[in-house]
Amino acid sequence: MKSVRREVRRRVLRERTGGRAGAPRRAWGAAAAVAVAAVLACAGCSAPGAGKSATAGTQSFITEPVTTEQVADLGDVTLRMWADQAEKPLMKSVVPAFEKKYPNVTVDITYKSFDDLIATVVNAASGSTPPDLFQGNIGYAVDGALVKAKLVRPLDDVAATYGWLTGTGASTLAPARWNSAGTAFGDGNLYGMSPISEVQGIYYNKALLKSLDLEPPQSLSDLEKDLPVVKEAGKQPIMLGNSDQYAATHIFSDLAVTEQSPASISDWIGGKAGTTFATTGNEKAADTMADWAKKGYFGSGYDGLSNEDAIARFAKGSGAFFVGGSWNGAKLDPEKFGFGALTTGGAGATASPWHIAASSKATPAAVAFLAALHTPEAGQEILDTGRLPVVTDGAKGANSLQSQTLDVLKRTIAAGTQVGYYDWSATDMLSVMGGRLQEVMAGRTSSAAFTKAVQDSWRKARESE
Repeated sequence: MKSVRREVRRRVLRERTGGRAGAPRRAWGAAAAVAVAAVLACAGCSAPGAGKSATAGTQSFITEPVTTEQVADLGDVTLRMWADQAEKPLMKSVVPAFEKKYPNVTVDITYKSFDDLIATVVNAASGSTPPDLFQGNIGYAVDGALVKAKLVRPLDDVAATYGWLTGTGASTLAPARWNSAGTAFGDGNLYGMSPISEVQGIYYNKALLKSLDLEPPQSLSDLEKDLPVVKEAGKQPIMLGNSDQYAATHIFSDLAVTEQSPASISDWIGGKAGTTFATTGNEKAADTMADWAKKGYFGSGYDGLSNEDAIARFAKGSGAFFVGGSWNGAKLDPEKFGFGALTTGGAGATASPWHIAASSKATPAAVAFLAALHTPEAGQEILDTGRLPVVTDGAKGANSLQSQTLDVLKRTIAAGTQVGYYDWSATDMLSVMGGRLQEVMAGRTSSAAFTKAVQDSWRKARESE
């Protein structure tokens, strides 16, 4: 059963991050546990020294942007990096420009499938020759393990020096903030930075809405007015494929963020003590899911249909709406489909953060590389290669669907509804929440029982840390 749950979690992570292919070599949760056990014994190992700046204890602090002269002082150096293979298109433009600016630096990137990366990166970071710069993954199994074992360098000084704490990308840093024990995230020291953003919302079939004299919904209340009209016309209102149990949780999260403070949701996801999932807002969102299912708005057989098959059917014209994420947009014709948000913004998150190894001897070069990823120029490159940037200044979409998605992202960041994903809260949360929500939608359990079961799972995860 555990292997099934891990595979479901890997599948949703693959989809969110662009559908990377590649079979996992081992269970990522087990890999992380082995790594933590190995590195905790090294808790007394010295932290890095790097950069030309103020120093406190064993940590050198960056107080001014790294200069080419500082990087040159490293001599001929190889900046060793581990990255998700989905980063290749972006790196094709960023790396040559970086090596031209810093000619003494050779960038050596080991690309891995997403599954392989998250299964092995903690062990690699705890080894004798860790990569200088690498991607982790938000949540306890990877980023929490890296922080707990003191394998990654805090980046608060870098963020302050380079202005990441203000501007369009500032709010996206929260998931990379951890307490010193690595047991709660969303607040505390900054340990990573992701230049990639994601946003959830609602895709719509332009021609079908026009045939029914409907306008694209701008809010949840708009959508609730449209759904019975589509149903009465003999069309399927919402295309849903929930065999992997997570697609419905995405719809639930879009509804839930309209019913309560976004901050309360992100606090709960981050493991903040005293928070609870058993809220009136979450029960109301679950009740809405059950009501829509009962009225047939999701059609029939959605629990036997995969999310990938559902988006494929939607792309061919089945269904008026598809609630999903920005990662689904590449599969849709921008001439035929549009994208909007159900809240003031959508609901969303940032992708896997980049970390600098605590033991890196090339920290100035690593800092300079991170800075190169956090620029408007890199933001446009990210958009051009089919994803969403956290730095949106001046970024322009290549078509109407991309422009609409970028607009929803901007509104999401402005509204503070980029709360993250519920399954970040515990390693088994995806299967617990997904399975229980299926029961609610089928009318076999109540919304109150659903929220209690989810909260019980969350509590057990906190007690095990």
